[in-house]
Parts: sequence; C-alpha cells; structure tokens
Amino acid sequence: MLFRNRFLLLLALAALLAFVSLSLQFFHLIPVSTPKNGMSSKSRKRIMPDPVTEPPVTDPVYEALLYCNIPSVAERSMEGHAPHHFKLVSVHVFIRHGDRYPLYVIPKTKRPEIDCTLVANRKPYHPKLEAFISHMSKGSGASFE
Repeated sequence: MLFRNRFLLLLALAALLAFVSLSLQFFHLIPVSTPKNGMSSKSRKRIMPDPVTEPPVTDPVYEALLYCNIPSVAERSMEGHAPHHFKLVSVHVFIRHGDRYPLYVIPKTKRPEIDCTLVANRKPYHPKLEAFISHMSKGSGASFE
C-alpha cells in the first residue's frame, strides 16, 4: 500500500511538472528552439530573450567624430610628384557651405544636436583645442613645429 501511494504521488508530481513546463513555454518564459530543415533540434543553452540591462552610455565625442567626418589617420603621399607618364586631365573643386546637415528642412525631422564648429568652451572638449584654435587663427604667420 505504501508503494502504491508513493507511485501515485510521484505520478501526480510528474504531471504537475509537465504542466508547469508546458505553460512556461506557452507564455514564452522559456525559449523554445524552432526546427531547422524539418529536423527538430533542442538547444541546450538557456538564453534570456530580453536581458534586463541598462542601455549603453553614448559618448558624445565619439559620435561627433563620426558625424563631423574628421580624419583619424594622417595620410601621407607623394604630393606634387607624379610619374612622368601621368597627365592632369581635369580638376574638380567642391565648395561646401554650412554644417554637416542639409541647408533645408526635411519634413518631420529634427536637426541633429551635434555641432561641428570648433568652440573651446563647449563640453566635452579636448584640452589642446583652445591652443589649436588660437594658433590657426593667426593665419599664415603661424607655423607648426
């Protein structure tokens, strides 16, 4: 009689666990792998579909560098020197006015918050920016060492 009661208790517990497992999968609390190529494969990894993490903090200097298209690598070449068989055919000059956003308003859009003008008192800024601006404002009288 004792073994029969234990068996019924274990059977009821197994049925309860099966019901809880199926209900968790039904409400997508447990990720279920989808069959690939008609074959069902069960993933052994349990991955949380939406982890509770804070969004990454954006770096305004990094975004401005990408947006303002400042070159990050100094290009060095043979300026003024070309092979003897090269011939200058044409010159294209592009003059661009304005900031890095369109000069007209695009409907239902706002202008970006990034400003590409060099102002030393705007945060965040590079510590050597003020010296650079004053040096460049001297014009042709300035020389880089």
